[in-house]
Amino acid sequence: MVGVWVIVGAAATGAGAENQTVMALSGPNRFSAPTVTINQGETVTWQNGGGNHNVQFNDGSYQMPVNPSTDSWTVSRTFNTPGTFTYVCREHAPGMAGSVTVLPANPPPGGGPPEQGPGGGGNTDPGSGGPAPGGQGPGDKAAAPLKVTLGVSDATPLAGKRVRVFGIVRPARDGRKVQIQKRLRNGKFKTIATTRLKDAGAAKSIYSLRLRVSADTVLRARVAGDDERASGLSHGRKLDVHTPA
Repeated sequence: MVGVWVIVGAAATGAGAENQTVMALSGPNRFSAPTVTINQGETVTWQNGGGNHNVQFNDGSYQMPVNPSTDSWTVSRTFNTPGTFTYVCREHAPGMAGSVTVLPANPPPGGGPPEQGPGGGGNTDPGSGGPAPGGQGPGDKAAAPLKVTLGVSDATPLAGKRVRVFGIVRPARDGRKVQIQKRLRNGKFKTIATTRLKDAGAAKSIYSLRLRVSADTVLRARVAGDDERASGLSHGRKLDVHTPA
């Protein structure tokens, strides 16, 4: 059973950022978060949080700093092509590695299915037995889903530590409930926490809460639809929980 304890907190300033930041860390040598997902045209920024590191993509398309460095460097790359791109720290390869998944700027109508684990029997909550949110029957006009993002403050946390979960919803749906769900062993998802969307301007709403984690898990965020939009699901975000050496 995946262990996750929930502590709900106030929305943090800047929680709605879609670009991603990855820290290069030591003790152990790792990238945090090791896997990130962005949209086409968005940017990933890497910062050296301690150690002799750099960022070197396996296809040879990007390497910064050119040589691993212990300086407090910050480097960024904007991704204009969809796909999954893998990279390492040259000094600590192959163990210190990461990947960036870039989603197309114009996904198919309906948004496609969310991430599923082995044995998943559909994309709804456990026991619903129905089609995925936003799914339409033959002849129906597909309703555009709410766009939901999910970020975490640390994708490789120590067991028992709190992790901030945050994201944005477009268009704005201030006050609407956000469900944070974890993936079960059968591939279905179970709601483990809820919070409310906060005002972040006319175009978007934001949310933020804290979870205490004890074991590896996959999380996603869900916002129910309404008369104008179908339900929105974020992509799954994996947490690799480890214990101190």
